[in-house]
Amino acid sequence: MKRPPFSYIRVRQYRDRIAQRALRPYIDANMVGDTLRDVCRDTLAELPDSVSQPALFDSIRALAGTTLTRPVASTLAWRIAGNIEKLKAGLPALPWTRQMEDELVPVIVENVRPYTRKNKPGYLLDCRAVAGSPCPMKFTQFFSQNSCYAIAQVMGFSAPWGAYAFTTAMHFVDLLFFAHVEAAKSRETPSFSTISVSSSMFQHNRTRIEVRTRARPCPENYEHACIHCWLGQDQCQFATHAKTYVTRYCEACQTDRFFDPGDSSQMCVRCRHHAAQHAEAAQ
Repeated sequence: MKRPPFSYIRVRQYRDRIAQRALRPYIDANMVGDTLRDVCRDTLAELPDSVSQPALFDSIRALAGTTLTRPVASTLAWRIAGNIEKLKAGLPALPWTRQMEDELVPVIVENVRPYTRKNKPGYLLDCRAVAGSPCPMKFTQFFSQNSCYAIAQVMGFSAPWGAYAFTTAMHFVDLLFFAHVEAAKSRETPSFSTISVSSSMFQHNRTRIEVRTRARPCPENYEHACIHCWLGQDQCQFATHAKTYVTRYCEACQTDRFFDPGDSSQMCVRCRHHAAQHAEAAQ
């Protein structure tokens, strides 16, 4: 498989420009007739000159007859931004239904969860396709503990005796790589077992790994490990979870504890983690 050109910074720039400048005026509009053509015209104005107008129109026409809600607009902006090279080649960027061919898909790890499969302990990686045909789908892939050690060095961790040694898959959060998605195994959702990285991905990853392994000090001068920190990515680029935790009363341990603000559970982060461990041990 040929590695596609990819810049995470550029994809996000185009995504945000399309969403804010081209699509925002059409939020809650019905995607029919002149509206489709107007959306295509305004989106095309935010893209490189070499993008094919017919291919872009076919990409947008996939939403014909629907309402352009904010979530739909966000998804459309990201799908277009992540497939500019395809649009340049005259091919539409359509919603993913199945993987038509093997593909190197740029993904970012959004969340990591401990999991045991067939008596093999490991982790579930929640990956977001940030470019390519599945963009911006979120899909999950299981890696055993041994496999995590193998892919860690590809991502940017050092050998165990090095300065950036891999210790936990929780440090995979917010790292980038190419998922080698296999069409034969991806009928319902993208599936992969092999990864690779570009030089820019490696640098993106190493910047985070350096702090998480304490090869560089914590910018807040905290001594606890990043995986135990309450700060989220909304306040710290090195965080291993999305949102900064909030303090609430935990029904399970009956004291004030940290909660993920996006979680409606009555159990704190600590209790949820212990409950997950017990559930895995019982499998």
